[in-house]
Amino acid sequence: MPVTVIALVTVREDRPLDLAAYLAATAPLLERAGARIVQRFKVSEVVAGKRPAQTVVIVEYPDRAAVDMVFGSLEYQRIIPYRDRAFCDYHVSVVEG
Repeated sequence: MPVTVIALVTVREDRPLDLAAYLAATAPLLERAGARIVQRFKVSEVVAGKRPAQTVVIVEYPDRAAVDMVFGSLEYQRIIPYRDRAFCDYHVSVVEG
């Protein structure tokens, strides 16, 4: 059963090399898991509350095991330092429905 993952992220503009390294490593992980980026949105306005992030990314995985494979992989663990430097906000959630 397909699983949808929502990422709320804000990129640190002063860390382009870290972002490039992170994206270069995650692309093959997503491909291997059979995941695909469905949609990407820029948050243009907040009408109530605080801005959660600069960008919303929706990713579809074939199943929950594929999500766990990506985020639990040794390859992903190795790029966490790049992720932490590339983003000032990085929140990933599995959603239902």
